[in-house]
Amino acid sequence: MLRRIYPLAAAAIALMVPTLGGGSDVSLASSADFDIAGEGHAIGLGRCESASWLAQDERPLVPQLPTHRRELLLSFDDGPDLRGTPLILDELDRRGLKAIFFVTGWRLTGDRPEEIARRDLVRKIARHGHLVANHTMNHKNLCQNSIDQAAEIDGASEIVAQSTGVRPLLFRAPYGAICQSLLQALEARDMPNVRWNLDPQDWKSDDHDEIYRYLTQRLSQLRGRGVLLLHDTHIASVEALPAILDWIVRENRRAVSESRAPITLIDYSVMLPPRTPPQTGLEAIVASLTSDAGGALGRLLGNGPAPVPFHPPQDQ
Repeated sequence: MLRRIYPLAAAAIALMVPTLGGGSDVSLASSADFDIAGEGHAIGLGRCESASWLAQDERPLVPQLPTHRRELLLSFDDGPDLRGTPLILDELDRRGLKAIFFVTGWRLTGDRPEEIARRDLVRKIARHGHLVANHTMNHKNLCQNSIDQAAEIDGASEIVAQSTGVRPLLFRAPYGAICQSLLQALEARDMPNVRWNLDPQDWKSDDHDEIYRYLTQRLSQLRGRGVLLLHDTHIASVEALPAILDWIVRENRRAVSESRAPITLIDYSVMLPPRTPPQTGLEAIVASLTSDAGGALGRLLGNGPAPVPFHPPQDQ
C-alpha cells in the first residue's frame, strides 16, 4: 500500500514546484541586437549587445533589470510659430519636460506685430528652460549654397542672441544636409550639428493620427538613444504630441511590469559641447597659495598638517 502512495505523492509535489517558484507570472525576455530601423548611424548609435536574463533554463524568482537603455530627446524645428509653439510649451511645462527648439532667424526679424510677438515667444522658450538652437536664417540647404554658410549661421546666432541674451550652442542643418565645407564652418564656431533618427516627416501629412501611429510603432522598437524631429510650425504634430507622450507613459508602465527598460525622456544637456572656463589671471596666484599645505590657507581648507589632539589633564 505505502509503495503505491509514495509515487503518487512524489508526482503531486513535482506538479506543485513551478507554482512555488512563482509560476508563469514572471516575464521572460531578452534584448535583441537592434537599433532604430538601422538608422543608428544618424547620431552615431551602435548596435546593442544581446543580454539574456536566464542561465540555461533557470527561471529567476525576481526578474533582473535589463542592461540596455532607451532614451528619447525631443526637438522641434522651423519655429517659433505663434500658433503651434505655445501649445507645445504648455504641454512640455505640464509634464516637466525640456526640448531643443531649432529656430529660423527670419521669423525673429522685423517690426510688425507678429514678428515682435515671435521674439517674445523665443524669449519664453528660453525662460522656460528649453534650449534655443540655430536652424539658419532662411532655411537654406547650405551644401547647395555654400557661399551663404557664414551669413546663414552667424545671422541666426546673432538674432537669437539679441532676442534671448544667449548665443546658440547647437546647430541643425536644414534638410539634414552635410558636406565638408559646412562641417568646417561649424567646427570653426565650436557648434555641433544635431541630427535625428526619428522623423515622421510630418510636413507630408495633416493627419495627427497618422503621425501618432508611425511614431508609437517606431518607439516600441527603440533601443539606445532616439532624437525625435517634429515641427512646431505643423499643427498635426502639435496635436499628436500629447497622445505620443501619453503612449510613452503607458509603454513605461508595461515595460516596468515586464522588466524591460522604460523610455527615459532626456534633456538637451547630452548634446552640449564641453566648455573650458576662460582664464581670469588669478589661477597662478591661487595655485601658489594652495601649494603651501602648511600655511593658514591650507589649514583652512583642510590641507594642512593634522591638528595635535588635546588631552585633558587627568585627576591625580
